Amino acid sequence: MLGLFFRQKIGAAFRSGLTIGVAFVGIFLVIDLLVKNLGPAAQAMVKNLGVSLNVIDVGWPATSSIAWASSVAAFIIPLGIIVNVVLLVTKVTKTMNVDIWNFWHYTFTAAMVYAVSGSIWQALLAAVIFQVICLKVADWTAPMMSKFFDLPGVSIATGSTISYAPGIYLVKLLQRVPGLNKLDADPETIQKRFGAFGESIFVGLILGLGIGVLAGYKPGDIINLGMSMAAVMVLMPRMVKILMEGLMPVSESARTWLNKRFGDVKFIWIGCGCSIRSSSGYSTALILVPITVY
Repeated sequence: MLGLFFRQKIGAAFRSGLTIGVAFVGIFLVIDLLVKNLGPAAQAMVKNLGVSLNVIDVGWPATSSIAWASSVAAFIIPLGIIVNVVLLVTKVTKTMNVDIWNFWHYTFTAAMVYAVSGSIWQALLAAVIFQVICLKVADWTAPMMSKFFDLPGVSIATGSTISYAPGIYLVKLLQRVPGLNKLDADPETIQKRFGAFGESIFVGLILGLGIGVLAGYKPGDIINLGMSMAAVMVLMPRMVKILMEGLMPVSESARTWLNKRFGDVKFIWIGCGCSIRSSSGYSTALILVPITVY
C-alpha cells in the first residue's frame, strides 16, 4: 500500500511488499530462535552466578503496547506527520519519517509527561520536541549510516537509537589514543587474520558455548546453544539483506514523490531494522549478556 501511495507500479509495489513480508517472517523466526535459547540461558546464568536481580526490563514489545494503549496515542500519528511535513517545508530537516509504527517512541514520551503533569498540551509538546530531536539526529547520522550499511538516502534515528549518538564522540576520542587508533577489529579484519575461525558463524558458536558454560548447562545443551547462536549470526544479516531488497525501491519512490511536493528530501527514515545486518552488533550483544547479568 505504501508503494502504491508513492506511485510505484502495481507489480513493483506488490513485489516490494511481498519481499518485505517474507523478510520479516525470516527475521522474526531468527529472533524467536534467539530469544527462546538466549533468554533461558541468561536466567540460568543469573541463578548459577548467584546474582540477585529484582527489576525486569520488559523491552520494546511491552513498552510499545503500553504506549499505543495510552490516552494520548490517538493524537500522535497525525501530529507527527504534520510536524514532519512542516519541518520539511521550512527546511529544518531533510528526513521524512515513514516508519509510522515507531511513532510509539513519541507516544511513550507523551504518555509519561501526561501521567506526571495531567496536561495533554504538555504531553503533546514533549512528543513534538522529542520528534524534532530524533529527526535532527537522523539528518546528522544519515551520511555515516548510509556509508556503513551501504544504504544511500536512508536514515535511522528511532527514539531508542538516538541515545547512542553521543557514542560517536567517544569513538572520535578513542581514535586519538595512540595504539587504539591503529586497532582494526571489524569482522572483515578478524576473518582475514583468523581465517574460517574469524567468520561470524564461528564467533556465534564460541560466544554461545561460553554463555552455556556460564549458565551451568549440560554438554548437550551447551552445544545446542552454541549452534543456535551460530545460526543467528549467519541468518539474521541474510534476512535483513532480503528486507533491504524490498525496502529500497519503496524508499526511492517515496523520496521522488516527496521531493516533488516538499522540496529537498534527502533521507527516508525506514526504521532501525536494517541496522541489524551487522554481525559485529550481534557479537557485541552476545558478549554483553554475561557482563550485564554480572
